[in-house]
Amino acid sequence: MPLVAALVWLVKHAVFGGFGQQDQSYVLFIERDFFPHGGPLDAAPLFWVWAAIGLCGTVGAVAYVVQESGAGYGDRRSRLALAAVLLAVAGSLVRVGTGLWDDDKDEGRYYAAATVLDVPAGGAGTPRSVLPVTGHSRAGDGGRCDLVGTADVPACVKTAPMPDFDFEARTASYAAATKALTDSAGLTSGVHLMGHSLHYLPDASPGGGVWTAVLDGSGEQPMEGVAVWDGRSNSVATCAFRGEHAFGRAFDGTGAASLRNLLAERFPGLVYSDQDIWGYCDGADPRTAQPVVVISVARQRGWHQRTVLEPAGVLELRGSPDGRPDATYRAQVAPGELPGAAYPASVVRSQIHEIQWLGGRGAKDDRGFGYAHTSASTNAVNPGEFLLRSKADGHLYYVTPLVPRESSSQLVVAFAVLQADRAGGGLNDLHVYVRGDDGPSVNLDVLASRMVSYMAQQTSITISAGQGGALQEIVPFGRDMWRGFVDFNGQTQDYIDLSGDATVTPNLVSLRGDITAPGGGQPAPAPTPATPAPTGQPSAPPSAAPVAGCGGDPGQLTTGQLAACVAELSKALQGRVQDQAPARP
Repeated sequence: MPLVAALVWLVKHAVFGGFGQQDQSYVLFIERDFFPHGGPLDAAPLFWVWAAIGLCGTVGAVAYVVQESGAGYGDRRSRLALAAVLLAVAGSLVRVGTGLWDDDKDEGRYYAAATVLDVPAGGAGTPRSVLPVTGHSRAGDGGRCDLVGTADVPACVKTAPMPDFDFEARTASYAAATKALTDSAGLTSGVHLMGHSLHYLPDASPGGGVWTAVLDGSGEQPMEGVAVWDGRSNSVATCAFRGEHAFGRAFDGTGAASLRNLLAERFPGLVYSDQDIWGYCDGADPRTAQPVVVISVARQRGWHQRTVLEPAGVLELRGSPDGRPDATYRAQVAPGELPGAAYPASVVRSQIHEIQWLGGRGAKDDRGFGYAHTSASTNAVNPGEFLLRSKADGHLYYVTPLVPRESSSQLVVAFAVLQADRAGGGLNDLHVYVRGDDGPSVNLDVLASRMVSYMAQQTSITISAGQGGALQEIVPFGRDMWRGFVDFNGQTQDYIDLSGDATVTPNLVSLRGDITAPGGGQPAPAPTPATPAPTGQPSAPPSAAPVAGCGGDPGQLTTGQLAACVAELSKALQGRVQDQAPARP
């Protein structure tokens, strides 16, 4: 069996050397499922299954030799040989059992070492969502950890509230960006928008963020460039691979045009997910700027009897005069060196998933400890890992609202926050800021209902919420502030800012003048944006919304609206006259 495995590798490496993905995937498979550390030392459980099967064959071979040689089982050497092989079989099966039992826990141990549970001090006591960890803990060093868990998985608890990051709010939803970039980008046949590359690039200036996506090729058609949308206008700009910055490959390319094969050949130890691919235009004017494709990569490394993915920097892809991709590997990325994320979002999702192990196997299996992404209908397509810039320190962070794991509750009980603009040197700390039980409850479905109700009061337009509805996405920003995006015909027309505790006056902003009703109805006057009270400070409840429609100022109605109101009034008056008419004898 080892010889067969080596022969398969030789064929893939020598005969199909130009297909780098085949060579790379096979080597990573052998490392992941058999030899995490490159040899039999701390081999994976599957290797010991392999060894046990081979040793069982050896038992049969030894028994056959003993019988055919005439020595019989009375011979001392025969008994020793058979006993040694049987012990080896038993030892292999034991390694299989222990390896399989600890395999998923070992992954939890790796990611848990870079996780900090931040619990608010005071209030009603320790939040119930974190009790499975804090209920079995001891004092920590008082620096990074005030408490450490006593389970066999490292757990760090810090008594500290969530800082006021004051994140920059976005001006358009993920769904609207997908629609705008898909419909307006790409000038060449065979080019398509690489959906997973849709990326939001925040800016330090208010409202200066842009959405970008890679315009990938297919077949022998190379990549076209990077599409950019500012979230407001109807036009999409593109910085193209051409001239001095030509690019002759594509992620979906085939044969000599395959970018994936090229990257696998040049960087066989680096892996990535499609959601970790993004691009930007290196220059002020996208029409003349140089397109750059960035891949936040990871490295598969041995950990106990398995492998885990560790962030390993970025790959920067640029064009060249001869069309050959100029790929630069940067193992270390410091904040400010890239306009977007350097840390892989796919690894962040793994770190969030492995929070469930912080209380040990019992808390995970018996008490359902852990946190999960919300399943609210408004955020079904984009539930978390929002890339936001903090006004407080200027850094980029992945921000994810979390609900209890294995629960029907959609209350946001924690926020996962991880610095995204720095990579290299292992895992970045994932801070899970747990909300106090006595704090104002936040439920995205309830927030969506409040947003829909407020917009109806202000504009007399009824909108729907959820996937396929007008209210598409609710994203956190600031201290307990949320922004919902109202999309009509695939474009963000308005957004609504609400506080989770309902103490800040809602702010409804129309991005394109009058707010248009779904289905092409008569436009309603856009409301005057309310000036939000300082974040976190209560304000007076909003005054009653001005009466719109037939009960409003006739001077503000169109001719068609006046005619409709007169007809409605006449109909109502006629009904009253008929009701009050005396009965005939």
